[in-house]
Amino acid sequence: MKFSLKRVHGEGLCLGMALVAACLFLASLLVVPVEAAPPQASDMPIIVSAAQAQALVARGAKVLDLRSGKDYAAGHIPGAISFPWRAMNVGEANGIRNEFASDKVIEGAIAAAGLTYSDTLLIYETSALPGRAYVLLEYAGFGGRVHVLDGGIKGWTGQLSTSPVSVVPSNFRMTRKSDPRVDMAYVASKIGAADATIIDCRDPSAYADGHVPTAQNVPQSSLMTQGKLKPIDEVRRIFQRAGVDGTKQIVAYCGSGVYAANDFLAMRNLGYKNIVFYDPSWDEWSREPNMKQETSLLNYTFGSAFSGSKTSPRFVDRKELQAAIDDNRKTVVILDVRSPADYDWGHIPTSVNVFWNDTLDANRTLLPADQLSAMYAKAGLSPDKRVIIYARAGFQLTHTYTVLTMLGYRNIDFFSGKFEGWKAK
Repeated sequence: MKFSLKRVHGEGLCLGMALVAACLFLASLLVVPVEAAPPQASDMPIIVSAAQAQALVARGAKVLDLRSGKDYAAGHIPGAISFPWRAMNVGEANGIRNEFASDKVIEGAIAAAGLTYSDTLLIYETSALPGRAYVLLEYAGFGGRVHVLDGGIKGWTGQLSTSPVSVVPSNFRMTRKSDPRVDMAYVASKIGAADATIIDCRDPSAYADGHVPTAQNVPQSSLMTQGKLKPIDEVRRIFQRAGVDGTKQIVAYCGSGVYAANDFLAMRNLGYKNIVFYDPSWDEWSREPNMKQETSLLNYTFGSAFSGSKTSPRFVDRKELQAAIDDNRKTVVILDVRSPADYDWGHIPTSVNVFWNDTLDANRTLLPADQLSAMYAKAGLSPDKRVIIYARAGFQLTHTYTVLTMLGYRNIDFFSGKFEGWKAK
C-alpha cells in the first residue's frame, strides 16, 4: 500500500494544529480574570468572631470602619479604612427615609476607599448587624465576599489605633450590580402567596400600630443581645417561629429600611439565599390609600358609657399645620398617635405623643373614661383646645378621633401628609 508523503504530512499538521487549539481553549477556561472576586471564606460565617476577624485580616481582607469620621478618629481597628455608610445613604427623599444614594455616589465612595471586586471585606460598626451597609455592598456586587465583625467595634479584642489609613483610590466601576430591592407592587403580590413569607422587622409596638397584611413580626432587636448576635441556633428558631425556613422567598421590610436590612444580614448569615428587601417600607406603604394594612387590634368593647355627638373633622394642609406649630400648644395641640419608637425617631415640632394602642388594656378593652382623660391631660390636651391628630394611617386616626369625641373633645382635625423630615427634639 502506498501513501502520499504530502498527504500524511498535511494530516499531521492539521492534527497538531487541532491539539494546539484545544489546549489553548482549555487554558482559557482556567484563566482567572484579574478582578475575579474570591468566594467568601468557606470556613467562615458571614458574621465572624474577633478571632475569625483577625484570621481574615491575616489572609489579606480589607477592613472597613462604617462609623462616622469622628468615631473613626477616636479609635479604630489598625489598618481599617474609614468608610462611613451614611455618606451613601439619603436621609430622606419625598417623605421616604433612608434610601440608597445614586450609583455614582456609591461607586465613587467605593473607588475612594481603594476597593475592587478582588477584595475580601471585613466590615464593622457598633453592633453585630450593620445591615444597611451590608445590603449596599451586596447591591454594589460584593455579595459573598463580605464578612461582619460580631459586636462591632466593641467586639474587637485587640488594640485600637488613632492613626488614619491612607489608601490609593481604585478605578472601581459597578459592573456586577445585584439589586435585592423590590417595590410596593411586588410586596402586594406576595400577600397570602404560598411561595413567600413577609416579615416586619420593626419593634412589636410599631408592628401592632399597623403592618402589611400577613406579615410576621421578627424585630431586629430580638436577634441580638448587648450588640452581639444571639447563638445561631436561637436566631434560626426566631425566624422559624415566623415561618421563615429558607424554603420560601422572604420579603423583609420595616419602617424605613434600616431594621429590615439588619434582618436581611442575619438571614444571609443563616445561609438563606432567596431574600428580597422592600426599602421604602412602612414610610411608603402606610401613606398609600390603595394599600391594605392589618393591626394587632382584636375586637374590644367600651368599658363604660360615653355620650356626645361627633363633629366633622378636616384634613389640614401644611400651611395650617405650621400655624399650629407656631401656636406652641397654647390653643392648638398636635397629637402624634404613632408608637413611641417612631415618635422618638422624629416628630413634628411641639407635637405630643399618646400611642393609640395605650388606650386599650391587656384584654383589648378601651380604658375607663377617667383614665383616658388623665392620659390626654398629662400630654397637654384639654377639651377647650383644638386637637390636630397626626398618624401614619387611617385606622389610628379614626380610633383616636372616636375616643376623643367620646371624652367631650369637639374641635378635632387631622394631618396625614408626608413625613417632612421632622427631627426629634
